[in-house]
Amino acid sequence: MRALAHFTLVIVLLGVVPSAQAMDFRWRDQSTVQASGPIGQGDAAKLAALAKFDTLELDSPGGLVSEALAMAANIDARGNIQTVVASGASCASACAMAIFVSGQTRIVRMGGRLGIHSCASSDGTQSAECNTAMAANARAHGVPWGVIEGFGKYTKPSSMLWLTAEDAECWGLMKWSLQDTSNNGIACFRRGLSMKPAEVTAKNADDVLCRMNAGTSGVYVSTGRKGQGFSDAYREACRRIAADPRTPKYAAIDIILWLTLTDPNVSALKPGTLMVTILEKNESQIRRCWKCLTIVGISMLMRGQAKDALSALQEAVEVVKQETGAVPAWLPSRVELAEAEAKKSP
Repeated sequence: MRALAHFTLVIVLLGVVPSAQAMDFRWRDQSTVQASGPIGQGDAAKLAALAKFDTLELDSPGGLVSEALAMAANIDARGNIQTVVASGASCASACAMAIFVSGQTRIVRMGGRLGIHSCASSDGTQSAECNTAMAANARAHGVPWGVIEGFGKYTKPSSMLWLTAEDAECWGLMKWSLQDTSNNGIACFRRGLSMKPAEVTAKNADDVLCRMNAGTSGVYVSTGRKGQGFSDAYREACRRIAADPRTPKYAAIDIILWLTLTDPNVSALKPGTLMVTILEKNESQIRRCWKCLTIVGISMLMRGQAKDALSALQEAVEVVKQETGAVPAWLPSRVELAEAEAKKSP
């Protein structure tokens, strides 16, 4: 039994959720169970009673830690369970810190999010014992200790730290496959230390350096150098890294978008096709990913499909506006270019 077994008697709350409320378990297909709603008394038993499944889709504000830990133990006992937060869904508190992290593989799809905060004692103050228990369980499943322990410690029980899909991958919370060892949190750790990438060359390029030099990335760090990362040799190296299956998937999308915007030879990478493959042709995820829609739009524009390009780029504008409240300064110019080309089309 993993480390989590030592903490199944920790009876605290991650936010007070009335025990009368409980999760709803539904079969989406023969191998996927959707678990939604607050975690209440008896939910672990309901999960344990379910027939065999492979994927657990989560959409929950959290709830009783004792039940969440027992559900995590059942996930361990079943083995090879993938936990997923779908586009538009949220998994917060005990859902994120106990259940999601216990999947052998874990995915937050574009448009989904995780919420982390400190455990709360019965009087509403922080519970250090519970935070440590959560961190130990996460660490036993390959999640960096500090992600749960650190974020939990510095985020009050009454607050919530929300992580987007990209943030979750960057901090090492995701694991796309059993063979995936890429998501160790190093990219966000470097950002947290305010580290700047080295002078970038084809020899020292890796997925972190390529991503940190991509102005479209959430982990972008400026080197202060004019034309940073724009040498042909460096871009060629980043094209190889973006296409490498070992590269974290959302990091690859950051790199692909940057190359699509700056690399005259990007068509050889087939950026649109590669991006769709990376996201496993999941249409709902792609439509909630403004970077993905931009890649699609610019790729179509390159192929002379101006009207379709315009539609994709306009959708990208709406998605990024909803997601961040702002639109990157360069994006409207691509929309205008697509509009001009579309007017020329028959």
